[in-house]
Amino acid sequence: MKTPMKTVELLEHPTEAFKAAIAPDESEYDLNIAGVYQDSVTRDWAMQSCRQATQVAGEKRVQNLWYNADSLGDTGILLEAVRAAVAADVIVISVYAADELPLELCVWIEAWLPRRLSRVGALAALIGVADPLDSPSVRTLEYLQAVARKAELDFIPQERKRPDATRVSAIKLIAEQASLTSKEFQELHGRPCAAYYHSGLNE
Repeated sequence: MKTPMKTVELLEHPTEAFKAAIAPDESEYDLNIAGVYQDSVTRDWAMQSCRQATQVAGEKRVQNLWYNADSLGDTGILLEAVRAAVAADVIVISVYAADELPLELCVWIEAWLPRRLSRVGALAALIGVADPLDSPSVRTLEYLQAVARKAELDFIPQERKRPDATRVSAIKLIAEQASLTSKEFQELHGRPCAAYYHSGLNE
């Protein structure tokens, strides 16, 4: 999946059409939830965390919009996800702790962050961590806490025990057997977003 450079340019210099595309509609729901996850495991974490709220409010009164982080590389899906986050009462980010989060996820955050207009809400961060906590876990927690603070959102962090390294080892083995280039392996295993991850949100 290619980096959505055209979308990044739009975020920095938005056109009127772009602004209109992400403007939230008036919602008919009592509770709007928008979230991004990384894989099936983090998706399950997100679904479980919102199940109780859905039961209390009633399924017909709750709108759940979920997006895979990888899919945000598509401009159309990214716009839809940004629009959902701008209008959401609760934004859910379900990810594994890492030194650098996926670029697409960070682009999405950078897109909705200045457009919340002090709308009341919460950011629920479900973070897959190792035991004991390591530096990537702390870095991810601090970054998402800074995002919530800048957006004036209540911050609700929850740690989740991340799966063992079996899957990661399998990916590395496949890469070695297939003789993938380092660039191809990076695309398979995940893409960093240092420019956004260390963008000074803590300042």
